[in-house]
Amino acid sequence: MSSNPTSSIPPSPSRHCNKKQRIDNQPTIVKDTNKTSTSLQQINEVNVFTEQTVLEQFMEHDNGGLMHHVMSFLDVVTLCRKQVVSKQFKDLCKKAITAKCGKNGPKPLTNESLKEAVQEFCDIMYFNENCIDDMEDIACEYGFPIDSWNVSQVTDMTELFCETGCFDEYIGSWDTSNVTNMDSMFAGAAYFNQDIGQWDVSKVKDMSGMFFNAERFNQDITGWDVSKVKDMSSMFEGAKTFTQDISSWNVSCVVDMKCMFKGASKFNQNIGSWDVSSVMDMSEMFYKAVDFDQNIGHWDVSNVRNMKGMFYIADSFNQNIEQWNVSMVTDMSGMFYYAAEFNQNIGGWDVSQVTNMSGMLTSAIKFNQDIGQWDTSNVIDMSCMFEEAVCFNQAIGQWDVSKVRAMSGLFYRAKEFNQYIGGWDVSNVRDMHEMFAFASKFNQDIGQWDTSNVINMSSMFEGATCFNQAIGQWDVSKVTEMSKMFNGAEKFNQYIGGWDVSNVKSMDEMFKCALKFNQDIEKWDVSRVEYMFSMFDGARAFDGSLRCWDMSKARNTYLMMPY
Repeated sequence: MSSNPTSSIPPSPSRHCNKKQRIDNQPTIVKDTNKTSTSLQQINEVNVFTEQTVLEQFMEHDNGGLMHHVMSFLDVVTLCRKQVVSKQFKDLCKKAITAKCGKNGPKPLTNESLKEAVQEFCDIMYFNENCIDDMEDIACEYGFPIDSWNVSQVTDMTELFCETGCFDEYIGSWDTSNVTNMDSMFAGAAYFNQDIGQWDVSKVKDMSGMFFNAERFNQDITGWDVSKVKDMSSMFEGAKTFTQDISSWNVSCVVDMKCMFKGASKFNQNIGSWDVSSVMDMSEMFYKAVDFDQNIGHWDVSNVRNMKGMFYIADSFNQNIEQWNVSMVTDMSGMFYYAAEFNQNIGGWDVSQVTNMSGMLTSAIKFNQDIGQWDTSNVIDMSCMFEEAVCFNQAIGQWDVSKVRAMSGLFYRAKEFNQYIGGWDVSNVRDMHEMFAFASKFNQDIGQWDTSNVINMSSMFEGATCFNQAIGQWDVSKVTEMSKMFNGAEKFNQYIGGWDVSNVKSMDEMFKCALKFNQDIEKWDVSRVEYMFSMFDGARAFDGSLRCWDMSKARNTYLMMPY
């Protein structure tokens, strides 16, 4: 807080903070700068504030006295923090408070009393227009300024400054040597940016969310001893300006690094020497860390189970990580989602335990590496795996996909992909919607696929302008959705008249703009179809008879035919 703030209390509540939300619509303090200036001039002119005078006056007037007089003219806390007044004057104020509190000064704070004190301090400083008396009480009870508070007995600083808005007081001298938990300590403290590099954090075990959304924090904490920390999840998540070198940290005990640098958009330090051998969760670790591009290829990730979204929109990252041992990883969904620069050889990875590869290489627009030898035998979800991976065109026909249930969007807009995958066992797949949508070069024989469990084939070949393979033997008896299935499949003209479509409910735009399609499908059982909007709209070649169709349940047949 400045002596003349111009903005209101910032940030929205953090998901890391459970502290009671501040009262809405509380006014912020606007200092009278003219009054402050006059007061400083008066003090300088009178020049009676010797140590003896202050102490005598303070003791004489017990309740209020000189401190009330001084504070009535000055925001002492703010002025002292910004060093507008002399060190001598600050020392006098401290001694005056000590004198009022007794020879030993304020008592050491406990876990509970520290949290109460911080809340009181922030409420008074940032939410109370008439803060003079209350601030004096705070100063006398806990010490003055806040940096002098005795926190040596405190062990838990969880959420201490969580969502404290304008808080930016110097607390770098605090004795944190007994603290074990700093979870979400500055979460949402959007203005905080003070030097705390000298803190003793050697006993801390939990730093999760410590600087979550601390948007201005960018102080040197290189020297911290974090050797006992086990949880660093979300530690710098949303710390948009943090760029400090923390490469020397001993993180050998850390188990959880999920979201650690998520949204830390400027962070790009060399942390390749970190010992991450104990880490089990790296999900979303560099999520939207758009500047990060450091060599972490030597990391020991052999214990990691979760790499979901690890490099999600990490726009710059393109480092060699082919030596990583990912044999324990079960989730790689979204791992390189929109990692626009990434194109490294990861074909040797042991992915045999992975069950989820959905969106793994979505929009990895430069990726085109040979991953044909991957053991995908445990994968259940491959939805959108190569969506908009516009360069990818590698042989993956040997993959074991027998456990996969979801292939929706698998090659959506994978414009270069045209590899043989006709031998895949897709017997467990339920969802194939948009599987080859706009895969404009794909034209491989997949006629032998067992599609007997597929329920959704909507948009499966939409915009697949080259596809024209015989798929008439497919078992589609469980399919309920075929809308847009061949929409824009300009070359498709294969016999599918034997399909059992008796469970299909939607055929909207199914053959729309399928320019060459003209097959006999008169024997289809469409008695359950409710939607046939634009079914053959633009299918210029189609002139087949539909006289036997039972369309009694069809709700919308508008523009159904091409004429």
